[in-house]
Amino acid sequence: MEALQDIDVSRHLETLYEVYDEIENAYNEAARFYDFSCQGCEENCCTTVFYHHTLIEYFAVIDGFDSLPDELKEEALRRAKDYVKELNKFRGKEPLLKRFCPLNFDGLCKIYRHRPLICRIHGLPGFFKHPTKGIQQFGGCNRFERLKNSSREKLIDRTKFYTKIATLESQLRRDMNYVIRFQKTIAEMINDRILL
Repeated sequence: MEALQDIDVSRHLETLYEVYDEIENAYNEAARFYDFSCQGCEENCCTTVFYHHTLIEYFAVIDGFDSLPDELKEEALRRAKDYVKELNKFRGKEPLLKRFCPLNFDGLCKIYRHRPLICRIHGLPGFFKHPTKGIQQFGGCNRFERLKNSSREKLIDRTKFYTKIATLESQLRRDMNYVIRFQKTIAEMINDRILL
């Protein structure tokens, strides 16, 4: 089987980045509605352990990582290795681990354009129409809930974004004949990139 980095996924990534732009627009519209900003937040969602479940988003993270200058890549890799070592001590109790994503430098994401869906949509309330479980609602982050008192006048409908990414994921997996379950943090993705 070809190594993952040798597979041309550019067509799939172009479509993913279009979906990311749609997510960005929906998020910004809701943020304006609530007059909400992450600026001045005493917490940072980049210290939350997020598992990402799509291969297509792995390729987006790697696309961003590969575009970094070598010295940043080396530092991010060092941080990723340390992160994974620490994460392994907290498996099953991930909320207790408060460690910055290895791609966060001085409070800023170095692959911002390539960051996964959850990094884009986290923070504001929304919902998802699940095909079998019905409507699932999501609250805002702690800062949002504290400042906006659980306001729910405008919910981001995540359904179309999840559906588009799931469709894209299915196409990519079919093209690659890839059936393995995917669940990784960004740190684990970076480590995988180096190991491939």
